[in-house]
Amino acid sequence: MAQDDQDLELDVDGGEDSEGGKSSKKLIIIIAAAVLLLGGGAAAFFLMGDSEPASEEQAADEEVVEEKAPAIYVGVPNAITANLPGDRKSRTVQIKLSFMVRSSEAKQNIKQHMPQIKNDILMLLSQKNAQELKTPEGYDKLKEETLTTVQDTLTKLVNDPTVEKVLFVSFVMQ
Repeated sequence: MAQDDQDLELDVDGGEDSEGGKSSKKLIIIIAAAVLLLGGGAAAFFLMGDSEPASEEQAADEEVVEEKAPAIYVGVPNAITANLPGDRKSRTVQIKLSFMVRSSEAKQNIKQHMPQIKNDILMLLSQKNAQELKTPEGYDKLKEETLTTVQDTLTKLVNDPTVEKVLFVSFVMQ
């Protein structure tokens, strides 16, 4: 560290000879090129990765994804409407539904048993109150319970839950 009475000198010209300046510039260029090449090689290695799965579990996961059939959506013909008790007054809820399935057989099962499915969903709705359906958590819980109800109904009727997902296409509460 410099003392207070000493002046620090700044080497503005770099203190390089004409030969030393050329060699240090070459060295910097060579080092920069090496760093770029190594960085590019490392990036290519990580981005390309290994084309084979690392384990049998990953291979099994990939096979399951490939085996899924395309989604088929089956709409419920009419909206389901129910009266819900509220704190101050009763409310009416109207829900338009669609079901996601993966086979034409499942689509036929839903269409064939639609009256029973709608009845069971209506029975589920009649057990709810307006306060719990106002919240996002209540809405999500109703979707889960509707899926479970539909799957239980279809399991009883055709020994197969068939429905993968319940979609609320429209949800109106007044």
